[in-house]
Amino acid sequence: MLKETIASAFRSKGKSSMKKSELIWTLSLDLGWFSHEEAKKVVELALEKGLLIGNEELHLTFNLDDVEIPIDFKPDPTKIFSDQPVFDRIVREIAEKSGKSVGEVIAMINKKQEELGNLLSVEVVALIIAKELGIDVSEYIDEVERELLN
Repeated sequence: MLKETIASAFRSKGKSSMKKSELIWTLSLDLGWFSHEEAKKVVELALEKGLLIGNEELHLTFNLDDVEIPIDFKPDPTKIFSDQPVFDRIVREIAEKSGKSVGEVIAMINKKQEELGNLLSVEVVALIIAKELGIDVSEYIDEVERELLN
């Protein structure tokens, strides 16, 4: 969700880099998605997560054309600012979109992990379960990769 939010702001301006103040302005006033203070936090979080680099002039660290943004996209601040681990967020999204309980989703993940010989992390197995259920959780892939490699 954070990646799509940042991509939407840059796409709305037709740019791949912009001043920090312009990005904050775009997120808060132009798009109307956040208060000024929330927009500052979104930008800081994007910097922390490695989606942006720079100080005053910010540059995307990903290809804008690779990000698919739904026409009716509107970011959910609770998902962006969630302090929950990525695994918990993936499980919650699978549960919400599949109609299963969180416990059922975790049981599915545990079963699949055992079938795969416990060779993969629970985060990766959760992504596999989502894919098997036809649920798009692609927004978490980069975060899972960073978590595993760091």
